[in-house]
Parts: sequence; C-alpha cells; structure tokens
Amino acid sequence: MSKELKIIAEEIDTIIRSQGLWFDFHVYRYESNKLIIAGSSDLIYYHELEIIFENIQAFHGFFSEWHSDTTKVVFEKLEERNEFNGPLEIEQGYSVFRFKTEDYQNDVIIAAENISFNTDTVFYLKEMT
Repeated sequence: MSKELKIIAEEIDTIIRSQGLWFDFHVYRYESNKLIIAGSSDLIYYHELEIIFENIQAFHGFFSEWHSDTTKVVFEKLEERNEFNGPLEIEQGYSVFRFKTEDYQNDVIIAAENISFNTDTVFYLKEMT
C-alpha cells in the first residue's frame, strides 16, 4: 500500500505542476474523517483538483488559502520515518504527505491512511442570466 500511495502522490504532483507557475489550495471539506483539499490556479471561481485524504490522523496546516510554486515539487509522500513523525506524534500505519507552501515558513502536513484524487472542475459562482 505504501508504494501505491507514493505513486498516487507523484501523479497528483504531476497534475499540479502542469497547471502553470503557481497553484492555490484550501481546505474544501472535512467530514466523517475525510479531508478534501481543493486546488486551482483561480480559487475565486472554481477548483479543478480535489485531493481526498481518508482516515486522518494528523493535520498541520492552514484552513485559509495557501500558494505553491510549481517549478519545484509541490506535493509528496514522505518517507516512513521523517522529521514529522516524532513532533507531530504520527502513529504507525499512517502515511505522511506534504504540500510545499510558498507564502508560509511551514508546509502543510497531513497524516492519513489513504489518498485519492478527482480532477472534475467545480465552479463556485453561477453565471448571471
């Protein structure tokens, strides 16, 4: 499962990095132990990526919007033993994922059992008729 999650994380990072020079994210929804992070190059009107984390053990991040520079790796699955396991008290059986942030000193860290993603576009504003 761990290798499969690494491949999914790499696919997500490839999608993010193909969108231009930056990509914005925000916490879109958290319910029933499922966290959805939405991403887009224009979060005012829509998002075009949802990263779905299931069975969350830890979240260290921002509920407001954050930005990432897409000229470098943005999203990754960290190695099983990393610098966040101890300080964030990550339990065995959870994988740790990181969003590299551009505007903050700290990155967004999420420990979860599973991830998936969706690339459907979700519009926030309806057209005026």
